Amino acid sequence: MQKILVLFSLFLPLAMSAASDSVVCRLSDADGRYREHNCDFTHISLDVHFLPKEGKVIGKETLLFTPIQPLIDSVYLDAPGILVKKVLLDHASLNVAFDTTSAGVIIRFPKQKLKWDDKHSLYIEYEAYPRKGLYFIGWNDERNLSRKQIWTQGQGVDNRYWFPCYDDVDDKVVSETTITFDKDYTVVSNGNLLSTKINPDSTKTWHYAMTQPHAPYLVMIAIDKYAYKDYKSDNGITSREYYYANHPEVEAPTYQYSKELMDWLPKEIGVPFPWQTYANVPVQDFMFGAMENTTATIYGDFYQLDRRSQIERPYIGVNAHELTHQWFGDLITEYSATHHWLHESFATYYSKMFLRHIYGEDHYQMAMRGEMLQAIHADNENRYPVAHSHAGTARHYPKGSFVIGMLRYVVGDEIYHRSIVNYLHKHAHGNVDTHDFYRTFMETAGINPDWFFDEWIYHSGVPGFSVKYEAKADQTAFYIEQTHHTDSLIHYFRMPVVIEVDYTDHTHDSVCSWVSSRYDTISIPNKTGKKIAYTIFDPGANVMKTMHLEHPYPELLAQATSARNMIDRYDAVQALRDTALDRKRNDLVKIFNTEKSHYIRSEVVYQLRGDSTAEGMAIIRQAVADPDWDVHRTVAERLDTIRPEVLTAYEKLLTDTSYYTIEMALRKLVKQYPANQNRYLATVKHLHGLSENVRITYLELKGADSINVVKDELVRYTSQSYEFRTRVKAMEALERLGYSDDALIRNMTDAILNPNSRLAGPAERVLAKLFKKEGVKDQFKKYYHSQTWQDWQMDRLKVVAE
Repeated sequence: MQKILVLFSLFLPLAMSAASDSVVCRLSDADGRYREHNCDFTHISLDVHFLPKEGKVIGKETLLFTPIQPLIDSVYLDAPGILVKKVLLDHASLNVAFDTTSAGVIIRFPKQKLKWDDKHSLYIEYEAYPRKGLYFIGWNDERNLSRKQIWTQGQGVDNRYWFPCYDDVDDKVVSETTITFDKDYTVVSNGNLLSTKINPDSTKTWHYAMTQPHAPYLVMIAIDKYAYKDYKSDNGITSREYYYANHPEVEAPTYQYSKELMDWLPKEIGVPFPWQTYANVPVQDFMFGAMENTTATIYGDFYQLDRRSQIERPYIGVNAHELTHQWFGDLITEYSATHHWLHESFATYYSKMFLRHIYGEDHYQMAMRGEMLQAIHADNENRYPVAHSHAGTARHYPKGSFVIGMLRYVVGDEIYHRSIVNYLHKHAHGNVDTHDFYRTFMETAGINPDWFFDEWIYHSGVPGFSVKYEAKADQTAFYIEQTHHTDSLIHYFRMPVVIEVDYTDHTHDSVCSWVSSRYDTISIPNKTGKKIAYTIFDPGANVMKTMHLEHPYPELLAQATSARNMIDRYDAVQALRDTALDRKRNDLVKIFNTEKSHYIRSEVVYQLRGDSTAEGMAIIRQAVADPDWDVHRTVAERLDTIRPEVLTAYEKLLTDTSYYTIEMALRKLVKQYPANQNRYLATVKHLHGLSENVRITYLELKGADSINVVKDELVRYTSQSYEFRTRVKAMEALERLGYSDDALIRNMTDAILNPNSRLAGPAERVLAKLFKKEGVKDQFKKYYHSQTWQDWQMDRLKVVAE
């Protein structure tokens, strides 16, 4: 790091000079424009109760605000679909005039205009039947199997559907919530729990309050029959970890690193946890992974798993991601969607760093590789930069995370850490944009990283490199060409890159130098004429890029067996894919038997998956018995033909730790060895798996012979009694079986009308496929005409029926 920092200082004038030689355009971003408003809201107090079977919110709200213009005669609040019944100004007894629109409410002050800097309050009584922002889960389940919940999801700007507010990121309020509900349920909200009170009507009132401001989209409520365990970190912060009271077995595996995370993350960021409390709360049918509401993260209960299941979908990384948001997103908040990467990229980066702390360097390097591949794919799809409202998930999360790592790589750990601390302190409880983050390096260390922000944040693309080397008498010369397309939106990149030469005597030389032009030549001295074993451009893969290299087989093999970084060994093994099997077989066998990284062992399995020799099939048998379940997964996924010689070993996958491995193995075994189907099905008959994946696969395979035996159970799984992942799996299984009945049509229609797009989208696609079967569309139309629908439901279902 220190060596790279020296090069940064030495070559910065050169980089700046090169930047001034060309004109580079930026994509405009009209949707990233800051929203205008005429007052500053400072406090929201909500007093709400619910009629869950009706999906109704009944609320009273007090808003404190200050005009920020000389005179204002009205205030606008976002409130689509909300019935505002009363508005009072400054606690007066007379109602204030207001007009409602489809998007909100305009509150007018005809008698007296309000002056800036004066403090005022609005009191509002309202009712709402929200279809966004707040969700009622399971209250109308006919079988009474579903969980009964109420929870909120405010991001992007959906809290406006259940309480009137200025619902945007560029204003912050201190929030207070008073929620009255059935006393047998637990209510969670933002901030400190100030009090609870049992009421005569068997309800209970919960009073929560924040002490510092946050953006309105972060206001949250979650209600269910929860239990919890408190984890107290060494820094004094208690993480209250909620779980379903009837599933105590999930608590320990789900939250196994919560204390360590709360100890590690404030130290890594350099700023203490910025709030007084913290909680994690699971909910059913959540449409995302999790949501970083201030002091109380909501997450999908598909992450709340027992010890066996958590290897498939552990909450650890998501837990770290959402906790990081308490600084990046909650403490400091974007001014507009252009700067959304300042939330998600940092949360992804520090989550990745915590997983490095837990799982080690190999995991970290492969995570970086995954980020890079996603970024490259996104940049092949369109030209949006990271700092853009339409950048998309692949740039806001993985690409931005990788870019932050490169920025740290360029400026060094010390400057990076100090700059982050200054950035968070300076803008605490306020709003930021990308320029604020850029400027912190100038203010902290006098470094101007405009060139870095220009090519990695404000423009799209990644550099493409073609690298060749020539061994000379006393040096090794590297000829580097940037091969990517250039135009007004992407130019040649400037980055410090390490180049390494490894010799057959197991020594190595390296140099860190700037690559800044289309063509660069970099030399590494070799005064004693050592014989080269292999070379690596950017060992450890710290720079985002595509590469074209032509290494001879002996060099690839040497790198595959000797490189210090796992990712460099992995790249060499992967580069052997184009090598003839007869040439590489024995070497791959040796690598499998000596390599510690399961990523590389899995790659060997992939390359030997079609090998019919005794050596190749021996590796498949070894892989099934490998200590790492990821290697088993590779066998299940990649082995297209299960040869008789490996059948006994492959059948062991039906008792694997991984439920997904079991599902894949079961499908392939039944397809390739149908005579053994009954034995295979008997092996998994009593397994349910993750979101019933094994059970539904069992029913589907059994139903291929006799649909009547399984149809009722499969159709039940498509109903609202079950969470959305189970429902989707069952729908898809029934579609593959070509089965439909009235109950399925009813359940599919319910799913299509669900606000969770991860349920509604697949349901619509499955139904479209079923419509191709004779009579199914008529079934749907019959059900549609037999029911009474709201206007929005009719509009949605008419589209489906067309």
